[in-house]
Amino acid sequence: MVVLCFYMTSGNAQKRESLNKNKITFSSLLNEMIDRDKLSEYPESNYKFIQFSSYDRRSTTINDSTWFANSDNNYFIREEVNEGRKESVLMDAQGPGAIVRFWITGNNYGEGTLRIYLDGNKIPAIETKLIDFISNNKVGAPLSTSVSPQTNYKRRGHNLYLPIPYAKNCKVTYEMNTTSENENLYYCLNARKYDRDIQVESFKEELITINSALIETVNDALITNEKEIVEGKIFNLPVSINNEVTVSQKEKGRAINSFSVKVKGDNLKRALRDIIVKISFDNEQTVWCPIGDFFGTGYELHPSETYYTKVEVDGTMTVYWVMPFQNQYKITFENTGNTPYKITGNVSTKPYKWTNNSMYFHASWKQFTNLSTGENKARIGYGGCFDMNFVTLKGKGVYVGDAITLFNTSLGGHWKSWWGEGDEKVYLDGESFPSIIGTGTEDYYGYAWCEYASFNHPYLSQPIGGGNFKFDMTVNMRFRGLDAMPFSKSLKFDMEMWHWTKTKLNFAPTTFYYLRPGGSNNIKPDYEGAKAKLAFDRFDILKAEPENGKLEGENMRIAGNDKDTYGYYHDELSGGVAMMWKRGVLGESRTFDFNADMNSELKKIALTANDKGGVYQFILNGDVVLNWDSNTADKQLQIIHLKHVKLQRSNTLTVKLISSKKDNDVIIDYLLIK
Repeated sequence: MVVLCFYMTSGNAQKRESLNKNKITFSSLLNEMIDRDKLSEYPESNYKFIQFSSYDRRSTTINDSTWFANSDNNYFIREEVNEGRKESVLMDAQGPGAIVRFWITGNNYGEGTLRIYLDGNKIPAIETKLIDFISNNKVGAPLSTSVSPQTNYKRRGHNLYLPIPYAKNCKVTYEMNTTSENENLYYCLNARKYDRDIQVESFKEELITINSALIETVNDALITNEKEIVEGKIFNLPVSINNEVTVSQKEKGRAINSFSVKVKGDNLKRALRDIIVKISFDNEQTVWCPIGDFFGTGYELHPSETYYTKVEVDGTMTVYWVMPFQNQYKITFENTGNTPYKITGNVSTKPYKWTNNSMYFHASWKQFTNLSTGENKARIGYGGCFDMNFVTLKGKGVYVGDAITLFNTSLGGHWKSWWGEGDEKVYLDGESFPSIIGTGTEDYYGYAWCEYASFNHPYLSQPIGGGNFKFDMTVNMRFRGLDAMPFSKSLKFDMEMWHWTKTKLNFAPTTFYYLRPGGSNNIKPDYEGAKAKLAFDRFDILKAEPENGKLEGENMRIAGNDKDTYGYYHDELSGGVAMMWKRGVLGESRTFDFNADMNSELKKIALTANDKGGVYQFILNGDVVLNWDSNTADKQLQIIHLKHVKLQRSNTLTVKLISSKKDNDVIIDYLLIK
């Protein structure tokens, strides 16, 4: 072990202006957004985080048959008539508070009228077109924005982070546009509910003009991290195989405010999982995470930038979390792999006054490896959905964000390849039923409709989204500012695994939070997950071989030409999915590989077709075993019996179109092997 220690005498802590804990205003909330120190302090102005969303209200009983119901649109608190208008109530909160985040998407949505009524007034404080208020607001980006910008505007997630405080109560309604047919609205409103003795100055629309300079400052600060970087403790360390190196510093009254690293070695992708970042403050270890996941890039380098993280093209990775300590920090890099690496970097600190509200920064990581996702799903949620626990915390703290790195093995070619229908479910302070339920994983991460395009935002990022529709990787991040979730006793964060079809995933969540000393989490160091084989191809997770005598068509490897070869989805198929060669051309062929036990036999093959008119030849290991006329299928599954077809350990199945009247589709459901 190599240890670098730096000792400094404590100086006078820099004093910073504190917000009046007894008075919450529009401007105080804006200032809080760009005060990273505030996240590290348990809120003096006590508030409960609350959420209102359009989640499917059939989800009433944990783990019963409807717990995973998935029609998450147009569920409102109630309908009411105001001044002759039919208005749907999205939010109705009593007591002083503030809206801190507003997300929407939908079908034929957003052209109707949003109204926000404050403090019991019948005249709304805000009355405007919904979609314009959320993502085309005059306050500008990133406070008002939509993601991803590469996709159609109406297919985006629309996010508003402009705070809307209120003194007594708040009601948010939406009057649908009568000219829109079949309008479906998905929405999520996050708010703070303050204690009764907290004074709040209610929002007025003129406050936007009055605070225009402050709003511009906030927008600039949220997208300009470089201002936070100062030269700190520079290190250049070799980390050998199965060894670790440490950077530490003793100094009173300080906090880490930026931490940068760059890894060099022969296999950078493996290094991003092999190297574990472990951070201790005052001899209490609070961070255990693979280095790539900690900085928000997974196990491949994907440039991105948020208010708390930055990954650059040259491989430099930085976090800007404020990490206070009373006497000492210690950052350890542990190499769990079989290759030596070199790590260079910089740790910057600043003055910080530790108080009774100060908290240590934490990060936890684990991987659900080779996770089976259940059978094909229905909207009601049948088909093997389940809740994944991201983390469970005990003590007093604040939850500030999370990131996921996953690899999807679905073949693609259809929206049922999508893995992220699942909703977040958060239980605060011992709740028996989650007070926070969302409308979908991509909605939670700020975008919509499983869009795969990359995007960056101060609080949201998808540096890679290829795994949303096919076998590839996806990395999603959501970080929190005003929408941070405080808890006084406990927090349990679950996310539904709701994949439309049967397959397997690697799914690794990283969670970020602050805890008062003595707080705890349920995540143990997951060395097994960190050392697991990295997935770059679907067969890094799947096995191209039969299970219980059946080889699913979609689990065969595609060898060579994969053009027009997709997953085909139908509830009547085995597992709900099959391998499809679409739009076959006369004389062309497609080849598939699979493994089997030596001396086993291929007994049956289940086939169907979308379009009639083609004769297909099936060639197994060089021998023709079947000529099949798709005219006989008529879109019905046919089970063809074969005799004395011997298999080897490694097998090649070639499908050739030898007769054709028009474009043809052939669908291989499964092979039955004895």
